[in-house]
Amino acid sequence: MKLFRCRYIVPIRTDPIEDGALVIDQERIVAVGPAAELAARYPQADMVNLGDSILLPAFVNAHTHLELSDFPQWAAEVHSPEPEQAGFTSWLLRLIRVKIARRVNGEASKASWLNGLRQSIRSGTGVIADILSESGFYATVAEQLPGRCYIEVLGHDPVRVHLQWDNLDHCREHWPTSQWGAAPHAPYTLSDDLLEQSYRYTSCRHLPTTVHVAESHDEIEFMHQHRGPMVDQFYPFVGWTPFLDKPRHQRPLPCLEKAGALRPDTLLVHGVHLNRDEIATVAESGCSMVLCPRSNAKLQCGVAPVAEYLAAGVNLALGTDSLASNDSLSIWDEMAFARDWFQGELSCEQLLHMATVGGAKAMGFDDLGYLGAGSRATFQVLRAEQSPVRSQLTEHLCHSERTNEVSLVVIDGHIRYDRSIEEGA
Repeated sequence: MKLFRCRYIVPIRTDPIEDGALVIDQERIVAVGPAAELAARYPQADMVNLGDSILLPAFVNAHTHLELSDFPQWAAEVHSPEPEQAGFTSWLLRLIRVKIARRVNGEASKASWLNGLRQSIRSGTGVIADILSESGFYATVAEQLPGRCYIEVLGHDPVRVHLQWDNLDHCREHWPTSQWGAAPHAPYTLSDDLLEQSYRYTSCRHLPTTVHVAESHDEIEFMHQHRGPMVDQFYPFVGWTPFLDKPRHQRPLPCLEKAGALRPDTLLVHGVHLNRDEIATVAESGCSMVLCPRSNAKLQCGVAPVAEYLAAGVNLALGTDSLASNDSLSIWDEMAFARDWFQGELSCEQLLHMATVGGAKAMGFDDLGYLGAGSRATFQVLRAEQSPVRSQLTEHLCHSERTNEVSLVVIDGHIRYDRSIEEGA
């Protein structure tokens, strides 16, 4: 049993505690409260005095593609500079071209994934919803990923899609104690039939899913009006032109609804271009929505209607997406950017909730994202030269500078990052 004492404990579900303490026993939290009270109650606990620091839940990154973490280096190696002006489809084509030119294989993807995992944890993230398309390192993912791995399902070839389902069955059979799910990529990359089959498959196996929806203008134009750069550029490039003979003339969310995707264990991602009626449908379904503001900004996708999501009561979470469309995997950076990007429509309290409890709820974890008796011992510690006064604590926690102040990350009771050890090495 250990007792962590510090200047502030931020439980999230209850008010911050000054001169607080956290008691853990193996992977669970036993108690949270005033340090003097817990020290007297648990005299047998080993005390870890963290001094003038802040202890709060490790963040939940509810949408990542960690296997793309080395994309900036790959692009530099094949001399593919980032264009100054590029829409979503142009970005998507560049992503594919770089991977082809760089000849990215399983080993490169594994190294990239591990790099992204390290970056995530050292920036205070302790729970990750990761989408994986490569199949060569499932054992590594099962052993090291704190959170859930969603196996990507993508394409118009039924044989390939069925193989991806087989890969997911393989993972569940060989690593049953790990968390697995399916990631039907998006309505614009799966036919109606394969999308519906994917959700029948996951429903029968009681598997959670995550899916991109209404991310860009290009997607809306393709799905609803059957025109635009996806028709003219993307589908011909990937050899899918024969599948253009069946226009849907339907927006993305109704396609998902028709396929049976709108259920409480579905994690929707982006949702930049949903209208008010569609947002009401999302709220009624019980789906959560992951917002990725920095990725949306970089790909010029637009600003998600966050005020309407809040008004409808949709559970919101935060995700960084990948380093192919973002500059870091830090949720601290994402919160700071979101505060300005949404022009004050999200308070610091709401952003912290999205980064913790909201993300955990979105992934179906009811014992993560907060600090309380019985919850998992998954937390981070910030250590700076000087902590804020209590009245400014929440405001203090909405700045990207906090990324560099993460000194300790504990996941399920195990230290996964300790800056003092890293600096002393």
